[in-house]
Amino acid sequence: MTPYASWKKNLIVLSLSQFMAMAGFGCCMPFIPLLLKNNLHVESEQLRGVYVSLYYMTGMLSLTIAYPIWGMLADKYGRKIMVLRASYVAGLVYPLLAFAPNFWCLLAIRAFASLFSGTVNPARTLLLTSLPKEKHGLALGMMSTAVWSGDMTGYLLGGLMVDYFGYTVAFLSCGAVYLFSGLLVHVAAEEHFTPPTQEELQTKAEKRKKPSLKSLMSPGVSWLLLLFLLMGISRRIESPFVAMLVEKINGSEKAATLTGLTNTFAALGGIVAGLLIGHLTAKYSAKSLLLPVMLFSGFFAIGQAVSVNITMLWVARFFTFMVAGCLQPVLQLMITNITEPAKHGAYLGWTASLDSCGGILCSFISAPLAWLVGVRGIFVASGVFFLLMVPLMIPTIKAYRQGEERMAANKTAEKHG
Repeated sequence: MTPYASWKKNLIVLSLSQFMAMAGFGCCMPFIPLLLKNNLHVESEQLRGVYVSLYYMTGMLSLTIAYPIWGMLADKYGRKIMVLRASYVAGLVYPLLAFAPNFWCLLAIRAFASLFSGTVNPARTLLLTSLPKEKHGLALGMMSTAVWSGDMTGYLLGGLMVDYFGYTVAFLSCGAVYLFSGLLVHVAAEEHFTPPTQEELQTKAEKRKKPSLKSLMSPGVSWLLLLFLLMGISRRIESPFVAMLVEKINGSEKAATLTGLTNTFAALGGIVAGLLIGHLTAKYSAKSLLLPVMLFSGFFAIGQAVSVNITMLWVARFFTFMVAGCLQPVLQLMITNITEPAKHGAYLGWTASLDSCGGILCSFISAPLAWLVGVRGIFVASGVFFLLMVPLMIPTIKAYRQGEERMAANKTAEKHG
């Protein structure tokens, strides 16, 4: 049997497993602010905002620490076992969140779970290593659709379960779905993995050694990486606080159900963005899309903050994610336009790192904002960070054009070389 003989089966199995995993995740994570209030009796909006910030930052830090370690182990022992590790640990540990007696136990459970969970990356790696290269685009598109669809399903079902059956049922359901997704991979996914020799591991490590950030820098790249950092803050800073904003706008009645619906509109916006960006980048240059994407992202994000009813919030959240979802592909396209193809992997690795750093930094910003001005102030801050990127376009576009000219000159020199 060739390594690619079962790729269609793996495509279906892994996409379905990640649909279930994201549905399980969506059953519990968006409702942590409500659990803090209703189960742990943290009534103060200010204190709850600080706790949510700490909870989110703990998860991000744990994932940041764990990903490189699990990546190295995956190369040594195989990818399927990494998917199983993440699925089974999440299935066993996430339900414990519903039984935490206080916030600090909740935080400890989240830290442990994040260190050992995280299913999407290993599932995507397992999928790509079992597919012919020409099928990678199909696989990534199908996996992305599965993840967004799982998010939407989890948000809706989780909100309904919290409101009608309580947090214990919702969080136990999260664990059960994770366990089932792991069992599906365990039984049905195939991997043709041969452990590498010590010499192969050393050679691979040398090939994967990333160039230093300094060696990758040019003025255009530097400005674009700064925008990636700000994007990481602006896109992530408000996400943990959706449930609190829903409560602020609509009261506590059916807050979990309405939070699930609110996040569903965000997921729909993300799906539309994925469909929209391909059409836009085929018709317009990336640099011409940058300004409208930043402006509309900022305006719609602030629109969430000033929403006076739940319908207005749903509309603003859908358009925020639809427009802001286009920003990362636009910036990535600009990076690849002014850099050597052989180094694109390194550049895109740095963009992902800075995006994650923005996610960690936003916790340090959201905590004082929650304490000083409340939850609406956090959503205003999201819009403000989008709009802060607008004046940075002036030096960015100037340096970007210089990068385009340099790349064109290099191509001309190679042609006549």
